[in-house]
Amino acid sequence: MLDQTSDRKIQRYRSQSLRLLDSAFGEMRSGRWMRSEELIWGSLTLAVKGVALSQGEEVGGDEAVRLYAAQLGKEHRDRRIREAFTQLSAFSETVDQVRESRSRVDYLFLQLDDVSAAVERLWELVSDNNTDSISSPETSSPETN
Repeated sequence: MLDQTSDRKIQRYRSQSLRLLDSAFGEMRSGRWMRSEELIWGSLTLAVKGVALSQGEEVGGDEAVRLYAAQLGKEHRDRRIREAFTQLSAFSETVDQVRESRSRVDYLFLQLDDVSAAVERLWELVSDNNTDSISSPETSSPETN
């Protein structure tokens, strides 16, 4: 069971993470790919930090967050979580390829869909870890597509 401070912090992380994720897709639809990448980085980072906090740990710094995500992906046998940061690292290269060829925009959306699924799965892990303390994503925020 989490203390109230941790619970509030996780709820704030969840709210911000899901809002950033939703904004990232809006930016993608508007063709602002690099802005979308920044937003999804933030969303994913907050989701990983939320899971860590729900397990009584705090992670700080980009490398620690990446390592923690990779560890979670291995523990839960979830490729999307394990590879989310790697996919985002390759996103700007994919954007450059799309700009040069004027095609394959759908691939950018597929990459973000995969990372989005990882974010949603991470928040499910928070709910699974703290069913008494944390409300489910369905009741605390609108569904994000």
